[in-house]
Amino acid sequence: MNWININTELFHFMRPQWLWMFVPMLLVLVFVWFGGKDKQMWKKSIASNLLPYMVNKGNRFAVVGPLLAFAFAISLMILAVAGPTWKKVEVPGAKSEAILMIALDLSPSMLVDDVSPNRLERAKFKIQDLLKANPGSKVGLLAFSGTAHTVISPCNDYELLTYQLQSLTPYIMPMQGTNYTHMLTLVDTIFSRVDAPSTLLLVTDNIETQQGNLLLNFADRSDNHIEIMTMASIQGGRIPGFRKGTYFKENGEYIISRLNQNELFRLQKHKNININPLTLGNEDVENLAQLISKNLEYRSVEQESEEEWEENGFPLLWIAMIILVLWFRKGWMIQWCVLLVFVSSCNSQINTWEDLWYTKDYQGQKAMTKEHYAEASQKFESYTHKGVALYKAGDYEAAIEVFKLDTNATSMYNLSLAYAANGQNYLASEALLLAEELAPNNEVIKNAKENNQRVVAQMDSIAKMNPDSAITIVEEKKDLGELKERKAEGKDEELSADNEVKELPKDGNRVTDEQETGMRKADEMEAPPENFQAQKVDNAQNVLLREISADPSEFLRRRFEYQKKKYYTNEKPAKRLW
Repeated sequence: MNWININTELFHFMRPQWLWMFVPMLLVLVFVWFGGKDKQMWKKSIASNLLPYMVNKGNRFAVVGPLLAFAFAISLMILAVAGPTWKKVEVPGAKSEAILMIALDLSPSMLVDDVSPNRLERAKFKIQDLLKANPGSKVGLLAFSGTAHTVISPCNDYELLTYQLQSLTPYIMPMQGTNYTHMLTLVDTIFSRVDAPSTLLLVTDNIETQQGNLLLNFADRSDNHIEIMTMASIQGGRIPGFRKGTYFKENGEYIISRLNQNELFRLQKHKNININPLTLGNEDVENLAQLISKNLEYRSVEQESEEEWEENGFPLLWIAMIILVLWFRKGWMIQWCVLLVFVSSCNSQINTWEDLWYTKDYQGQKAMTKEHYAEASQKFESYTHKGVALYKAGDYEAAIEVFKLDTNATSMYNLSLAYAANGQNYLASEALLLAEELAPNNEVIKNAKENNQRVVAQMDSIAKMNPDSAITIVEEKKDLGELKERKAEGKDEELSADNEVKELPKDGNRVTDEQETGMRKADEMEAPPENFQAQKVDNAQNVLLREISADPSEFLRRRFEYQKKKYYTNEKPAKRLW
């Protein structure tokens, strides 16, 4: 910085409100100056013969010097904090980290076994090798066929991605086909949240001309890069059907799915598209991981803003510190200075008086203690604390979005609580499953998972017993037809090994050992109905709960089915299901 060439036209203070500190400083100076007059009163009260021994005669500079030094040092400090500036500097744009989004094709053609063991399993192996190569960026995973769904949002937890990858099969998709429009729309939505040009890794078996046009259009209107990894051979193979031992046919002929090299050559000509042929080794994914690591950080275009004014107050602080050091010399120590403000702050941005003394998280904790949860959520910078504050404030949807920003076990556990409070018990079960994967020895998470499963099953069962809830329930049969049963009237009539029969009578009266318990059985629902309202039902404890599957693929299948009903309501089945 150059203090000699000061542009007076542009000179201003970045924080002019701090100039008000001159007012208390002047008040202190006035108080000290007039307070020093009391020494003259002592001279009038002491006998003249004792006065030379009681009061030392000093020079006037010994009084005025420290006072002026104090005023000058404090003035420099106030000016420095006020932020004098008169020119702008070029500040690079904020750093943004690129992400990698993997789009895995789950159409039935990925089950062709022209590539060992089949195309889908080979694709999973390649993706695992890529994660082992550690690209360094956040990686997300989505699956698509007739619809597109996010499996894992971009995160740094590669083990979680590998675990979820094993659950992906064409059978969990709600609609069959190969819809690139839905896939690219979802990818574009995810990439829009990141400023840095990111990478889409498309793992598929074949690309038709219409699908290639969609990829070219996507590459033309964005700076994002597309890496295509094909999992098919030139010879191809028959596409397995939905039933074992069957294959897709068209006009009575078996459909052969093979690699379309001409379309890949056309796509390779685009500068933002790269084709990765299938290889037996790991060189392709290792090179891809290195490429992503090199282009990880990105700086946005420079833009002028108020924050780009150069801070020129720091030299003033050095001068003030030198003056303050002189105070410790004998005769310079200001005994009367009881108010010395050293300006410091716990925050990089000071907007309120509390920002000067307390961190944002501490302010949020103070608001939490007072049960001002909405205010606390605005104060907290920590995602975990902000989400808890939103949860306690009753804003469950906002809490869900905040907890999603972190992928540790605590956040996944908190996410399940927010889902449950928001009535999304199936998503709560999935969040608890992820939390258990991250912290398998955590007893709290295990107990919460078991409790959530019981609640979900009981809620479904209760809803099924309520005819107004539009949920069907498997109830015990009340009309037993022509066969009537009665309880045994004595010990002799009770069933035993001696009076067992191979076939029970189909009519008339027979003895039964069944007891009336009022128990009911209920199946787990696929998804909660839109008009569902939990109601209290008598004897809810008499519901027999069936075991709920803990298979991640089952959770994904239900989630995708729910999303299909919510986001793809008008989607028609594809003409080509493979």
